[in-house]
Amino acid sequence: MTLPDSDDTIVAISTPPGYGGIGVIRISGKQAFTIANTIIDTTVNISDVKSHTIHYGYVRGTQSGSITDEVLVAAFRAPNSYTGEDVIEISAHGNPQILKQIVSLAIDSGARQAAAGEFTMRAFLSGRIDLVQAESVADLIAAESAAFQQVALYQLSGRLSAYIGSIRAQLLEIGALFEAYTDFPDEEIPRQQKGELLAKLNDVTASLSRLSSSYRRGEIIRAGVQIPIVGPPNAGKSSLFNAILAEERAIVTEIPGTTRDTIAEKIEIEGIAVRFVDTAGLREAVDQIEVAGIERSRREIDAANLLIAIFDVTDDPIERIRSSLFDLMGKYFIVVLNKIDLVSESDLASLDYELGDCRPVFLSAKTLVGVDKLVARISSVMRESMPISGVDTNVLTNKRHFLAVQNAISFLTEARVKLKQGESYELMAFDLRQATNSLEEILGKITNDDLLAEIFSRFCIGK
Repeated sequence: MTLPDSDDTIVAISTPPGYGGIGVIRISGKQAFTIANTIIDTTVNISDVKSHTIHYGYVRGTQSGSITDEVLVAAFRAPNSYTGEDVIEISAHGNPQILKQIVSLAIDSGARQAAAGEFTMRAFLSGRIDLVQAESVADLIAAESAAFQQVALYQLSGRLSAYIGSIRAQLLEIGALFEAYTDFPDEEIPRQQKGELLAKLNDVTASLSRLSSSYRRGEIIRAGVQIPIVGPPNAGKSSLFNAILAEERAIVTEIPGTTRDTIAEKIEIEGIAVRFVDTAGLREAVDQIEVAGIERSRREIDAANLLIAIFDVTDDPIERIRSSLFDLMGKYFIVVLNKIDLVSESDLASLDYELGDCRPVFLSAKTLVGVDKLVARISSVMRESMPISGVDTNVLTNKRHFLAVQNAISFLTEARVKLKQGESYELMAFDLRQATNSLEEILGKITNDDLLAEIFSRFCIGK
């Protein structure tokens, strides 16, 4: 795959589509200042202005000379800009037609429409940021929770890159020792030095293993927690779904099987995006539509991090509740007993005694009594059972990084075995080079056009 020509001067709208107070057009490249000078009338010559200054002016059509908009122009000279190139940012009124006209004027004056993620790609290619930091830019824009936002900022700061870089430096040091011994294949590594090398390999492998194990936490921070609400028909799944969201999102009726499809919405708990799913009641389906809905419910259950199993205290006997919970074994789940507004205190006490080992949450989705206790229980289970803490530490949230670390661990394991068995230094040096290469792929020190094109294609145009 061919990457866009980095010698071109590029332009794009950098603010989201639609109407707004302002819109920003970004121009980057060798001709950025010249193009801005061509399309904007100001009291100064933009080609001569200092870096990091802002100027007031008007955008004019190159042929008609009519005013397109009143704007502010921010100037950033290379290498002290987002891309590391000369950059102009034009702040105009946030009308999509005005912004498109300014982009067209810039293109007519010599710029090219930027590809998706091309500004950030240029920041990477100019060496202003590494590949981990570049990917964190997209993560920061897409973050749906405070926790993921903090992780993305941590990675954008370069601290994860620095940690991986420190491990890479250790591998280079160990690898250099093996490389040195390849020149003397008949010599044995002294026992003491062999022990020191093995200890260093063990330490580096342990560091990478800790990094690898953080990926489970990173997946939850990135994707959030999936919590389907499951149970028999008419237990109050849709009512509870609405109560948690504090809005009438799902249709609620007295007719069993009202929910035929899954409905999902996200809220934030403990800084993590939590996706609640209202599911079809689990029973013998009466038609093909309900069959499909129940099948989707089962897929949601299989993918869940945590389940809310809800039952009707007026209708579901203890035996049915326990039987249903048996099917959920192996999953984290919270038992909810709904419609407590319809039974006596003595009945509730009896149910609490019979199901005490399940620690049920008693509530009324209709009157909202007890809903706050359920949210508190969800928060508690997330803290106790899921690795969601440590968002300001070295956490892997990117599968590409995780696979590269796993690859490095595999090569280091091979090197350790060979060192213990006294095999060829050249083979051990090869393993160390491969492990080092894996970490360099994370940082972007080793790349190919296909990888870069694939990574930056996920970005929005203008970033």
